Amino acid sequence: MTWTPLHVEITVGDGSIIGARDDGREAFDRSFDGKWGPLNLAYFNGYAMWTYHATPLVFGEPGYEAHDVAPIENEGETLRGVAVRFPEGVHSHTREQRFYFGSDGLFRRHDYTVDVWADTPAAHFIFDDVDVNGLKYPSRRSVFRIHPDGTLDRDFNAVTIELSNYALF
Repeated sequence: MTWTPLHVEITVGDGSIIGARDDGREAFDRSFDGKWGPLNLAYFNGYAMWTYHATPLVFGEPGYEAHDVAPIENEGETLRGVAVRFPEGVHSHTREQRFYFGSDGLFRRHDYTVDVWADTPAAHFIFDDVDVNGLKYPSRRSVFRIHPDGTLDRDFNAVTIELSNYALF
Protein backbone atom coordinates (compact mmCIF):
# COMPACT_ATOMS: atom_id res chain seq x y z
CA MET A 1 0.00 0.00 0.00
CA THR A 2 1.20 3.49 -0.82
CA TRP A 3 -0.57 6.50 0.65
CA THR A 4 -0.33 10.22 0.12
CA PRO A 5 -3.08 12.62 1.19
CA LEU A 6 -4.50 12.79 -2.33
CA HIS A 7 -3.71 9.33 -3.69
CA VAL A 8 -3.70 5.75 -2.46
CA GLU A 9 -2.77 2.57 -4.26
CA ILE A 10 -2.37 -1.11 -3.54
CA THR A 11 0.30 -3.08 -5.37
CA VAL A 12 1.44 -6.69 -5.43
CA GLY A 13 5.00 -8.01 -5.13
CA ASP A 14 5.95 -7.39 -8.76
CA GLY A 15 4.78 -3.76 -8.52
CA SER A 16 1.53 -4.26 -10.44
CA ILE A 17 -1.18 -1.90 -9.25
CA ILE A 18 -4.32 -3.78 -8.24
CA GLY A 19 -6.23 -0.74 -7.01
CA ALA A 20 -5.82 3.03 -6.95
CA ARG A 21 -7.89 6.02 -5.95
CA ASP A 22 -7.50 9.77 -5.86
CA ASP A 23 -9.21 11.83 -3.12
CA GLY A 24 -9.69 8.77 -0.90
CA ARG A 25 -11.32 10.76 1.91
CA GLU A 26 -14.34 11.44 -0.28
CA ALA A 27 -14.95 7.74 -0.99
CA PHE A 28 -16.30 6.75 2.45
CA ASP A 29 -19.92 5.88 3.25
CA ARG A 30 -19.35 7.67 6.63
CA SER A 31 -22.06 5.71 8.44
CA PHE A 32 -21.17 3.60 11.49
CA ASP A 33 -22.08 0.36 9.70
CA GLY A 34 -20.83 1.42 6.26
CA LYS A 35 -18.77 -1.06 4.27
CA TRP A 36 -15.12 -0.32 3.60
CA GLY A 37 -13.31 -1.71 0.62
CA PRO A 38 -9.56 -2.31 0.43
CA LEU A 39 -8.89 1.22 -0.86
CA ASN A 40 -10.88 2.75 2.02
CA LEU A 41 -8.81 0.74 4.47
CA ALA A 42 -5.57 1.66 2.70
CA TYR A 43 -6.44 5.38 2.85
CA PHE A 44 -7.49 5.15 6.52
CA ASN A 45 -4.37 3.17 7.49
CA GLY A 46 -2.17 5.63 5.61
CA TYR A 47 -3.36 8.79 7.33
CA ALA A 48 -3.83 7.07 10.71
CA MET A 49 -0.29 5.69 10.82
CA TRP A 50 1.10 9.03 9.63
CA THR A 51 -0.77 10.72 12.50
CA TYR A 52 0.39 8.16 15.05
CA HIS A 53 4.06 8.50 14.08
CA ALA A 54 4.18 12.25 13.36
CA THR A 55 2.38 13.50 16.47
CA PRO A 56 3.28 15.26 18.66
CA LEU A 57 6.48 16.07 16.73
CA VAL A 58 4.71 18.11 14.03
CA PHE A 59 2.86 20.44 16.42
CA GLY A 60 5.56 23.11 16.10
CA GLU A 61 5.11 23.31 12.33
CA PRO A 62 3.25 26.24 10.76
CA GLY A 63 -0.54 26.04 10.89
CA TYR A 64 -0.92 23.87 14.00
CA GLU A 65 -2.78 25.58 16.84
CA ALA A 66 -2.39 24.17 20.35
CA HIS A 67 -3.67 25.13 23.78
CA ASP A 68 -3.84 23.49 27.19
CA VAL A 69 -7.05 21.77 28.25
CA ALA A 70 -8.10 20.36 31.61
CA PRO A 71 -6.11 17.36 32.77
CA ILE A 72 -7.78 13.96 32.99
CA GLU A 73 -7.29 10.96 35.25
CA ASN A 74 -6.21 7.68 33.71
CA GLU A 75 -5.54 4.61 35.85
CA GLY A 76 -4.54 6.73 38.84
CA GLU A 77 -2.32 9.09 36.85
CA THR A 78 -3.14 12.71 36.08
CA LEU A 79 -2.51 13.42 32.40
CA ARG A 80 -1.81 16.92 31.08
CA GLY A 81 -4.06 17.77 28.14
CA VAL A 82 -3.34 19.69 24.96
CA ALA A 83 -5.95 20.38 22.27
CA VAL A 84 -4.52 20.69 18.78
CA ARG A 85 -6.21 22.01 15.67
CA PHE A 86 -4.55 20.58 12.57
CA PRO A 87 -4.01 22.81 9.53
CA GLU A 88 -6.48 22.67 6.66
CA GLY A 89 -5.30 20.04 4.21
CA VAL A 90 -3.53 17.81 6.75
CA HIS A 91 -5.23 14.43 6.51
CA SER A 92 -5.97 12.89 9.89
CA HIS A 93 -8.96 11.62 11.87
CA THR A 94 -10.37 15.11 12.39
CA ARG A 95 -9.00 18.65 12.60
CA GLU A 96 -9.45 19.07 16.38
CA GLN A 97 -7.79 16.40 18.54
CA ARG A 98 -6.68 16.08 22.16
CA PHE A 99 -3.38 14.69 23.37
CA TYR A 100 -2.58 13.71 26.95
CA PHE A 101 0.85 13.34 28.56
CA GLY A 102 2.09 11.76 31.78
CA SER A 103 4.16 13.53 34.43
CA ASP A 104 7.23 12.06 32.71
CA GLY A 105 6.30 13.96 29.54
CA LEU A 106 5.49 10.80 27.58
CA PHE A 107 2.43 10.56 25.36
CA ARG A 108 -0.31 8.43 26.98
CA ARG A 109 -3.70 9.10 25.35
CA HIS A 110 -5.06 10.58 22.13
CA ASP A 111 -8.76 11.51 21.80
CA TYR A 112 -10.46 12.32 18.51
CA THR A 113 -13.49 11.66 16.36
CA VAL A 114 -13.17 9.61 13.19
CA ASP A 115 -14.69 11.82 10.47
CA VAL A 116 -14.80 9.02 7.90
CA TRP A 117 -16.53 6.64 10.33
CA ALA A 118 -19.73 8.43 11.44
CA ASP A 119 -17.76 10.97 13.53
CA THR A 120 -17.19 8.19 16.07
CA PRO A 121 -15.43 9.46 19.22
CA ALA A 122 -12.38 7.41 20.16
CA ALA A 123 -9.78 7.21 22.92
CA HIS A 124 -6.42 5.92 21.79
CA PHE A 125 -4.07 4.66 24.51
CA ILE A 126 -0.33 4.59 23.96
CA PHE A 127 1.86 2.35 26.14
CA ASP A 128 4.78 -0.05 26.52
CA ASP A 129 7.41 2.42 25.36
CA VAL A 130 10.73 1.07 24.14
CA ASP A 131 14.03 2.94 24.18
CA VAL A 132 15.77 3.35 20.84
CA ASN A 133 19.07 5.20 21.24
CA GLY A 134 17.55 7.40 23.97
CA LEU A 135 14.26 8.09 22.17
CA LYS A 136 11.02 6.58 23.48
CA TYR A 137 8.62 4.91 21.05
CA PRO A 138 5.36 3.14 21.94
CA SER A 139 5.17 -0.55 21.15
CA ARG A 140 1.40 -0.86 21.74
CA ARG A 141 -1.61 1.24 20.92
CA SER A 142 -5.25 0.40 21.62
CA VAL A 143 -8.27 2.36 20.45
CA PHE A 144 -11.65 2.30 22.21
CA ARG A 145 -14.93 3.99 21.38
CA ILE A 146 -16.22 6.74 23.66
CA HIS A 147 -19.94 6.71 24.57
CA PRO A 148 -22.04 9.85 23.92
CA ASP A 149 -21.89 10.61 27.69
CA GLY A 150 -18.07 10.72 27.48
CA THR A 151 -17.41 7.40 29.21
CA LEU A 152 -15.02 4.91 27.71
CA ASP A 153 -16.45 1.78 26.07
CA ARG A 154 -13.84 -0.80 27.11
CA ASP A 155 -15.98 -3.51 25.45
CA PHE A 156 -15.42 -1.96 22.00
CA ASN A 157 -11.71 -2.19 21.19
CA ALA A 158 -11.66 -0.90 17.62
CA VAL A 159 -8.03 -1.84 17.05
CA THR A 160 -4.82 -2.77 18.84
CA ILE A 161 -1.56 -2.04 17.09
CA GLU A 162 1.70 -3.68 18.11
CA LEU A 163 4.93 -2.18 16.80
CA SER A 164 8.43 -3.58 17.05
CA ASN A 165 11.91 -3.50 15.54
CA TYR A 166 12.28 0.27 15.62
CA ALA A 167 15.49 1.48 14.05
CA LEU A 168 17.01 4.92 13.59
CA PHE A 169 18.65 5.68 10.26
